[in-house]
Amino acid sequence: MPTIFSTAKIAALAAVVMGMMSTSASAELTKVRYANVTDITLSQAPVIVAQELGYFKDERLDVEVMGFKWTGTLIPQMLAKRVDIRYPNPDTIILSNAPGQKRLPLKFFYNSTRSSGWEFIVPAESPIKTLKELDGKTLGVGAMSFGNVPITKAEFKELGINATMVPVGIGSAAFLALTSKKIDALNLFDTQHATLEVQGTKIRRLPKLPRYANLFSNGFIASDEMIKEKPQVLTGFGRAVAKATVFCEANREACVELFWKKYPNTRPGGDAQNVLADNVQVFNSRFNKMLDFPAGKPRQWGQYDEKIWQNFVDALYDGGQLQSKEINLANCYTNALVSAMSDFDAAAVVAQAKSYKVELKLNK
Repeated sequence: MPTIFSTAKIAALAAVVMGMMSTSASAELTKVRYANVTDITLSQAPVIVAQELGYFKDERLDVEVMGFKWTGTLIPQMLAKRVDIRYPNPDTIILSNAPGQKRLPLKFFYNSTRSSGWEFIVPAESPIKTLKELDGKTLGVGAMSFGNVPITKAEFKELGINATMVPVGIGSAAFLALTSKKIDALNLFDTQHATLEVQGTKIRRLPKLPRYANLFSNGFIASDEMIKEKPQVLTGFGRAVAKATVFCEANREACVELFWKKYPNTRPGGDAQNVLADNVQVFNSRFNKMLDFPAGKPRQWGQYDEKIWQNFVDALYDGGQLQSKEINLANCYTNALVSAMSDFDAAAVVAQAKSYKVELKLNK
């Protein structure tokens, strides 16, 4: 005689089957631990957009995003395999490949911020118009340990100028030093200067020498072991971020709002339209450098130029950080994943972005 199942039993059995399917689907995702060298800020919006829109899941990745306190605390985490991918400046890796140094077994695999994030600014009313005119002046820097200091020294050496560097911190302390004229110019990174602008201070950026302006900044880095044994994971991560970058280019407001959706406490209070416009301006100050590709050529997402790596080595040498220019650059980066990371339908991402709306619970 056939067995007769009650409605309740059928529902219970279905729940068990669905649970097993869900567990199986979840098990298919590869866990990736991604870490920024600072707390997560708006400059990380493309990574967060890739997370929020499911681009990582499309690559079968479950990405955990973490913030750390500077490179010195993060590198040990990578070496201990507690972090898979991080987002540093290149100087630490270059220095570890110098003759006589113990090489860090890490390589860059994705060029994210494609030109320098460091800038020189003066108040709009300042008579200083060029870097040459900083000769004999006082220049504020975040700290003498900041990565821009040796680069700035190298640029000043090339220009034949002598300016006094003064550590002024970042944020309000640095801004006050500039506006109160305790310093003549400020040498911090782009998002800091854009923040000062949206607060109402009019500033002017001093043009840099091209080979210093073209130095890339942060990029994605992974262990030699992971690059060799799990290239598909890194390819998927890079491709997801590249798609998110295309999305953000097509709809910058939605990009900022998706970041706020993930981190609602980072959204400032105030008039919604003005707050959004100000934060898009701050976001653009870094984001535009992620789009700094060679003109007239197809975008190759994540690609590095060996010549610019050599310019970086030269700058660190001239700035006193390196005692030799003999650096094996093949130990610093790889372009092996670029073709696969660039393989996606950018037009479809743009279409998605242009029609996308974000629902936010606004701070009161």
